[in-house]
Amino acid sequence: MKIDYKQFQAFKNLDKTQTKSFIEDCQRVKIPLGHRLVQQNSRGEKIFFVLEGEVRVFLDTTTGEQELAKLAAPTVLGEMSFFSGEYNSATVTALTEVRALLMPFKVLRQNLQNGDSASSIVVLNMAVEIAQRASAMARKIAELHNSQPDAKLSELRDTSKSLFGEWSFL
Repeated sequence: MKIDYKQFQAFKNLDKTQTKSFIEDCQRVKIPLGHRLVQQNSRGEKIFFVLEGEVRVFLDTTTGEQELAKLAAPTVLGEMSFFSGEYNSATVTALTEVRALLMPFKVLRQNLQNGDSASSIVVLNMAVEIAQRASAMARKIAELHNSQPDAKLSELRDTSKSLFGEWSFL
């Protein structure tokens, strides 16, 4: 099966040579049904570019698993830990067999240090996607802010401050 790598926002603006170069630095993996791709509260070490299959994203909480999403290919996993350096914020398991490209953080960072243009473009594209998600989250927080009774507003402001830090606007 031929994969259209342009289906990934992360590969936007790569020419054929850059796409080939980036993909050559990735490992092709098949992940069986039920296998964990990402483990909450563990150190992230790789980014998955899911080519085929479906995954489930959830939080392990004191009251059990809290499902956040079911995602189908194409999707990218592990990028948040790459940028933040923090532990994985959720667990991701395969709902079907998953075919993916796996890019170890170490390899991507080395490529960036070596001035690899393909890696630079992919990282920039992932940052844009994360910024767009943060913007959507900010809009949702503002919407919630406007619909909450006064008693809940201080809790919402505190949450916004912890999420956005110095960029907090609420």
